[in-house]
Amino acid sequence: MKTRIGDRILFILGMSLCGVFVFVLVVGVIVALVTSRDGNKRTAIDSLPMQDHEGATALKAASDE
Repeated sequence: MKTRIGDRILFILGMSLCGVFVFVLVVGVIVALVTSRDGNKRTAIDSLPMQDHEGATALKAASDE
């Protein structure tokens, strides 16, 4: 059975999309493996310490006066 030109175009586009998906997946795995082997792990996060709820309400009550 002969395939029409539309079927061929859809097949080529599907295979191209599959190839791009596999490429992105493989590159992502390689990058994840390389960064996990890095000895300089950055676990410190620069953020403000959390305030307790009671302290925050006491500060608000003091500022309202």
